[in-house]
Amino acid sequence: MAPDDPEPGLGRRLRAAGRPSIGLALTAIGAIIALVALAAGGGAPGSDGGQDDRSPSGGSEGPAEECRTVDRRFTVRRSARVTVDFTARRPISATARGTATEELADGSGEITITATASRGATLSAQATVPKTASATVVAPGRGRACAFADTPAEAARKARVGALARARRVTERRAGPGAAAEAKQLATARAQEDARRRAQERVDRAAQERAPGLQAEAQRAADRSAQAEAARRAAAESG
Repeated sequence: MAPDDPEPGLGRRLRAAGRPSIGLALTAIGAIIALVALAAGGGAPGSDGGQDDRSPSGGSEGPAEECRTVDRRFTVRRSARVTVDFTARRPISATARGTATEELADGSGEITITATASRGATLSAQATVPKTASATVVAPGRGRACAFADTPAEAARKARVGALARARRVTERRAGPGAAAEAKQLATARAQEDARRRAQERVDRAAQERAPGLQAEAQRAADRSAQAEAARRAAAESG
């Protein structure tokens, strides 16, 4: 080695030998920092580091499915229409007395006869009455439904609406026939009562209209009977 190129000192030789090791160490430290930052950032590059929208914690955005079961009591209403015929009947009668006097053929006197007669009839009147009545039954029902939506809250709302609709259909299917039968029974009772009242009113009017004529018929019959009997007896006495 030339005298003007003195041999390097120990410190310089160590620095020269340590430069590649320092570069490798810095590279390794940088890679470790990148991995830590990636893990802390929440996953793949481009993630904003927020909570997963589809997490089950609720209240976050993202497609979701929810199911609901409801138990509720519903009012089931049914109507029925019936037509009822009712016939009212009433017997009426009238009684009258007639008197007739017949002279004897020999002029010795006269015969007076009194007779009675009755006339009767049966009056009838019919009424046809239609009636409509409603009845309600309160019964329990259960329904379950599932729904998809963009958010869990919306999916839960749709599922609840569907569950309520199914619960109502179940209740109407079970309680509907009973409500319909009760409505028909109520309508029939009202129609029968109304038809009976109307028919009886018609019979009453008919009786008032017919009574005078019936009485006159009875009077005429009584008079004829008395006259015929008086004539017969007078002829018998004269003979």
